[in-house]
Amino acid sequence: MQKLKKQAETAKAVAVAAKRKEQETRAKTKQKIDAAKKEAALAEHRKTAIRDKRMMARIKKLEEEKKMLQKHTSPQEIGLADESVLVRKLRKEFPDDQIEHAGKGGDVLHYVMLDKEKAGCIVYECKRTDRIASDHVDQTALAKKTRHADYGILVTTGTRKRFSGLDQDAGIFIVAQSGVLTLARICRDSLVAMAKQRLDAAAKAAAAKRLMDYVTSSVCKTPLEEAISHTERAQKNLVKEMNQHRRDWEERHEVYQTIHYDVSHVQRNLARVLGDKDPLKLEKPKFEPLALPLKSDRP
Repeated sequence: MQKLKKQAETAKAVAVAAKRKEQETRAKTKQKIDAAKKEAALAEHRKTAIRDKRMMARIKKLEEEKKMLQKHTSPQEIGLADESVLVRKLRKEFPDDQIEHAGKGGDVLHYVMLDKEKAGCIVYECKRTDRIASDHVDQTALAKKTRHADYGILVTTGTRKRFSGLDQDAGIFIVAQSGVLTLARICRDSLVAMAKQRLDAAAKAAAAKRLMDYVTSSVCKTPLEEAISHTERAQKNLVKEMNQHRRDWEERHEVYQTIHYDVSHVQRNLARVLGDKDPLKLEKPKFEPLALPLKSDRP
């Protein structure tokens, strides 16, 4: 009897242990499932956050493009705020220097040459945005540091408070795209002068800082900003004049085609009348679009 009782207690203990183990297994399984769900939710949240960030960046870019269109900012007006355009202009303006473009959307590196040796480096960052963002300033300053450049220039189509076309911030120049070539020449000439004086790195950096302070001071800044303002206004007037000329040419082109069509129609009807046929009805002509000649077509 005692033996049976002991066996029953043992069986009961085994059953309790088995049940406890089953409960623990279920709890662990539930924890794993909950952890997996949580991880999946976090992963989905991260994906959503990345998508939202990209979407917001796209929306911001579209808003900036919309503002540019509202201000009638054309590609011709943006001009030098585009890296490829800036590279071409710099190479044309400074044919003896070495101009490099570090990939699509990358830095533009301007190595100033003196007697076939590098006298210094200017790095350019181009931003076609409605506003001058602090990120753009930081990016240009970082590019100046990592490229070991003597000057960093942020070329922009944007504006910010108290910005009239030329400023300095975080050790770099900020300039409206219409003033970048003038600023580039000033920086280049200073690097050539430093190279001729054989200044060491510290003296060169100090001289570059003095030049930045002078260029952005009221003594020098005011006439430069006036020049930038006049250049921008002249550029806008030029674009406006070009568009007006094109409209005039298109209207004249249509007039010439109308005259040609009407005369040809009369000639055809004369031939039909003489041939004892009914004249044709005058229909609305289809005009060919105006095709401006290419440079290669010009005499």
